[in-house]
Amino acid sequence: MPKKNSDFFKEKKTWSEVKDDLLGYYLIPYFTKILCTRKPTIYIDGFAGKGKFDDGKNGSPLTAIECLQSSQSKFQGQYTMPTISMKFIELNHANDLTNNLKSVQYQNYEVISGAFENTIIPLLQSALAKGSDQNVFLYIDPYGVKALNAALFDALPGVFQSAELLINFNSWGLLRMAFALKLTEFRELSGEIFADLEEYDNTIVNSIEEINEIAGGTYWQDIVERYNKKEIDGYQAEKELSEKYKLRLRESYAYVLDMPIRFKIGNHPKYRMVFATNHSDGCLLMADNIAARTDKLVVTIQRGGQMTLFGETAENEMVSDDILINKVKKTLENIRDYTRLNIVLANFFNEHGVLCSISALSSGSNSVLKELERSGYIDVKRTPNTTARGKLTTFWQDGKGKTIEIKRK
Repeated sequence: MPKKNSDFFKEKKTWSEVKDDLLGYYLIPYFTKILCTRKPTIYIDGFAGKGKFDDGKNGSPLTAIECLQSSQSKFQGQYTMPTISMKFIELNHANDLTNNLKSVQYQNYEVISGAFENTIIPLLQSALAKGSDQNVFLYIDPYGVKALNAALFDALPGVFQSAELLINFNSWGLLRMAFALKLTEFRELSGEIFADLEEYDNTIVNSIEEINEIAGGTYWQDIVERYNKKEIDGYQAEKELSEKYKLRLRESYAYVLDMPIRFKIGNHPKYRMVFATNHSDGCLLMADNIAARTDKLVVTIQRGGQMTLFGETAENEMVSDDILINKVKKTLENIRDYTRLNIVLANFFNEHGVLCSISALSSGSNSVLKELERSGYIDVKRTPNTTARGKLTTFWQDGKGKTIEIKRK
C-alpha cells in the first residue's frame, strides 16, 4: 500500500503549489473551450487528497471546481451549458475531502472512496453507458507509479470524444522498481535521490510484466542494462526513461509534453508533470502554461529572482535565439505544403520540448517566425490577407476569424 504521508497535508509545499498552478492555469481555458463545444465532459482527479491543506490552501479538487466556475461565469445566461461532472477518487482521506467540499456551490461532483486502480474502470464504464459523445480529462497525482496503466491511457481516445491526461510521473520511483527487480544497485547516493519525494511509494513490484504494464513496454529493460554496463549514470537513466515514456504515450496521443520539477540548479527533478492530448490547441495552451511555470521555477525559486542573459528551460538548459531558429528550421524541414500555424507550433513543442513561450516563436516583437518571414525562409498565407483599408495583414496569431498557414520555401 502507498504511504499515507499523514504530515503531507499540514502545509502546502512549493512543489504542490507549482503542480496545482500548472493544473489550474490550464483548466480555465480548457473548460472554456469545452463549454463552447457543448459536449458533456467528465473530469477525474484520481488521487484527490483532502481537497484543502491544513494551512487553508486549496488542493487540486477545489482548484478544479474554482476553474470550472470561472469558465462557466463567462457564458452564464447565454445558452444551456453542457454537463461537466467532476469525480474525485481518494483512498485515505475521502471523509476529509467530503467535508472540505461541502461549502462549494457547484454540486455536480462525487467523492469516490477507494483506490484509483480499483475504481477507475467501473467509473469510466458508467460514464460511457451515457454515450461516447463526451470528453474526459484525467488528472493523476499518485503516491508512486504502481497505479499507472498504459493500456488504460491507450483506450481513452478511442472511446471518448476527446481525452487528455495530466500525470505526475514519478520517474525515479519507476526506475527504483526496475533496478530492484533486476537486482541493480544505484551507484549514486539513493538517499539523496529519494529523500525529498514525499509522495513516493516505496512498495516494489514482483514481476517484469508489472513494470511492462506501467511503462507500456519493455524499453526500460535496455536502460537498466546500459546502466549496469556503466554506459549511462542514474540521472541519464531517469531522463531517458522519461523520454521513452513520452514516446510510448505518443502512440495514442499526438502531443505529449513534460515539465521536470526541480528546486535547485543542477539537482535531479523531483518528479515530472506529463501532459498528453490529441489537439494542437491543447498542446499550445499547456506549452505556454509550462513556459510560465518554468519562469517561476527557474527565476523566482531556483535563482532567487536573478535574471539570466538567455532563456532557460526547466531542464536548466540555456536557449539562445540561434538555438531556437535552428530548432524551428528542423521542424519546418518536413513541411512542404501550407500548414496551419498552430499545428506547426504544436509540432515544435512536441519535438523539442517547451524551450520558450509561444510569443518567442510567433507573436513576439522579435519572434523566430517573423525573422524567418523577413529573411524569405518561409511563405506565410494569412486569411484575411488585407485589412479593411486594403493593406496587407501582418498578424501572427490564429483565432477570431484570422488564420495563418506557413510553409518552407
